[in-house]
Amino acid sequence: MNILGWSDFIASKEYEPLAVMIGVFDGVHRGHQRLMDAVLAKRPAMKAAVVTFKDNPKKILHPQTFRGSIFSLDQKIDSFADAGFDACVLIDFSQNFGTLSGADFLSLLADAGVRYVCIGPNFRCGYKMDTNAQALVGVCGRLGMEARIVEPVMHGGHPVSSSRIRNAILEGKLAEAAEMLGRPHTVEVVGIVERSDGSLALGTTIDTVLPPEGCYDVVIDPEAGRESIRTSARIEAGKIFVEALENRAARRVAIVNVVSQECKEK
Repeated sequence: MNILGWSDFIASKEYEPLAVMIGVFDGVHRGHQRLMDAVLAKRPAMKAAVVTFKDNPKKILHPQTFRGSIFSLDQKIDSFADAGFDACVLIDFSQNFGTLSGADFLSLLADAGVRYVCIGPNFRCGYKMDTNAQALVGVCGRLGMEARIVEPVMHGGHPVSSSRIRNAILEGKLAEAAEMLGRPHTVEVVGIVERSDGSLALGTTIDTVLPPEGCYDVVIDPEAGRESIRTSARIEAGKIFVEALENRAARRVAIVNVVSQECKEK
């Protein structure tokens, strides 16, 4: 899968005709997976791409209330590559991009060779969110693009969303989060620190959502198959302290189940 910046993408028609889905896609949850299926179904007549953001726009626009990301950028990109997308277009949500109207944004997509756009029903884009899902359909029609609004995946009578998943993780409801994600909540590791008592702490990506402090069942590198290790860990002060890691390099940790939220370092 090729990874393109926004400027490079709109300057090229390398992938024309192109089917895209647009969004933040934090966590790449079950609802996002339904969008992915709809876009990938356009192959081989069209190439398939994701148009997303390097950083969550809420982190830039509302930093005081932003509660953290479910996925790192690398995790998002890996999910799209594993699904079989041809390209991932990364938007740097700069001040200039933030002032682009929804109609102008869609016009640039059309000029870049996009012929099919897939979104969820709550989608909004453009300056001050001036274009909702229904308006997008109308604009796409005028620009010669087909647009489809994909119905959300429901869980507990409500649509699956990144906000619901984020809240579930923060409240320690890992089983509920896993049901909406389609897998256990998995965080990216950015380093290993050995403490004075010999225990090893795994640092996580900045702004990663973690459950409350306590003891948890975890899986080290859950995507590694037989090389994965199931063990216990303590989450404290934004770090994951893992037992029996044996100085092994780790890339990701799946937080499977809470053992106790009263577990503290002795």
